[in-house]
Amino acid sequence: MGMTPDELIEEVAESIVSAKRIVVFTGAGVSTESGIPDFRSPGGIWTRFSPEDFTYQKFLTDPEARRRSWQMLKMFGTMKEVKPNAAHYAIGELDRLGKLDCVITQNVDGLHQRGGVPEEKVIELHGTFKWVKCLSCGRRYPIEEIMERVEAGEEVPDCEECHGMLKTATIAFGEPMPVSETKEAERRSRNSDLFIVIGSSLVVYPAAYMPIYALESGAKLVIINKGPTPIDRYAHVRIYEKAGEVMSRVLERVKKRLN
Repeated sequence: MGMTPDELIEEVAESIVSAKRIVVFTGAGVSTESGIPDFRSPGGIWTRFSPEDFTYQKFLTDPEARRRSWQMLKMFGTMKEVKPNAAHYAIGELDRLGKLDCVITQNVDGLHQRGGVPEEKVIELHGTFKWVKCLSCGRRYPIEEIMERVEAGEEVPDCEECHGMLKTATIAFGEPMPVSETKEAERRSRNSDLFIVIGSSLVVYPAAYMPIYALESGAKLVIINKGPTPIDRYAHVRIYEKAGEVMSRVLERVKKRLN
């Protein structure tokens, strides 16, 4: 006999209250609730564009690929108007309650910080959309500044300093993962006693190794995701619902218990 949805929520809240080092791991399912399009799901970005056109190697070697990249970004806008949702705020609340070790995220939208998690507690495995960097001299520009130039008609903006190639500070297909962030994420995962996956289907590696590191070290695993993941059977609690609703309800229970 499985647990009722209410009992599952209760179970997560109880685990949070008794845990010492909670790591939250988030994927696209947390961002989509803020209206950010998902890349992989039906109707997502990769049903309209081909991922092969957006590899790191292509970006470096093919001016046409760079132009397409900036055009795609133009479609997105700068995400200024996108707001954190209930899941982001609930995770921010965990931090205020002194319960959060860190957030490891596959998302590049900066919404965890805007939802109340301090910058130094957010590990961005796939980089960030907030900055554009020069691949030659390393200078960083706020994305808004560069997108203004693109909107004004520059098809492929270059660095003002050295005229080097500019690219968003996100990790493209085929681009090496950021070494220090990946190491730090592994260390925090192995050190956690409760690992909560929210809105990730856990199919993109090496990010998807993180919950496995946590399990190897004896942490409890909670997975909140609408679709299946490859490690569902190892989860202590598995909830197939939307992130925002579940996390809001979990946090209500947590606060009751802590008061």
